[in-house]
Amino acid sequence: MLVALFLPWYSTGAEDLTAWEAMAVDDVILAVAALLAIVGAFLVGWKRLRSVSVAATTLAIIPALVGLVVTIYRVISPAPPVDVSLEVGAWLGLAAALAIAAGAWAGAVDEGTARRNPSADRRAAEQALARVEVLTLPEQPEARS
Repeated sequence: MLVALFLPWYSTGAEDLTAWEAMAVDDVILAVAALLAIVGAFLVGWKRLRSVSVAATTLAIIPALVGLVVTIYRVISPAPPVDVSLEVGAWLGLAAALAIAAGAWAGAVDEGTARRNPSADRRAAEQALARVEVLTLPEQPEARS
């Protein structure tokens, strides 16, 4: 998405406009969605921050969906109010917005027990029981009153 923002989105015949030139606020929204997607991807890949990765991808869903809506809107209704044609940046931006939204959605639901099956749970429980050391406590003498 970040690269697509610097590519031509619209052509007026003689002039090509990038997203940064043609949009006022929408380009910033798309840049934030792209940066959150990049940060979320790094957090998911970093093994020490597994619990943070779920939160990051869940929080990235809202900006990703907003970015997707903004991109679809700007493809349907171009930013310059003149007769323009769509260029490669707009199509790459749309593909990137779809990928960011799909990735954020998939990253939020792909955690923990949802991926496990009963046989894997049973094997893990058997392995845990094999490693357990059972201690027996000495009998306590009965207290006299």
